[in-house]
Amino acid sequence: MAGNDKEEIDRVKEPLNKTFKIKDLGDLRYFLGFEVARSKKGIMMNQRKYVTDAGLLACKPAVTPVEH
Repeated sequence: MAGNDKEEIDRVKEPLNKTFKIKDLGDLRYFLGFEVARSKKGIMMNQRKYVTDAGLLACKPAVTPVEH
């Protein structure tokens, strides 16, 4: 769950927890192979961890057939 209002998020999580026994994992750091980093300028996402864990550092870039 994401949002700017911590109190509202807590209000929504309470009934969800009673029904589904949810677990708060804290701030998002990794999701579907993406690393998520926050700063004052905004949110940055990268796949550095996925690339290193999968051993893809030596791979060369390839042109895709998709037009911009």
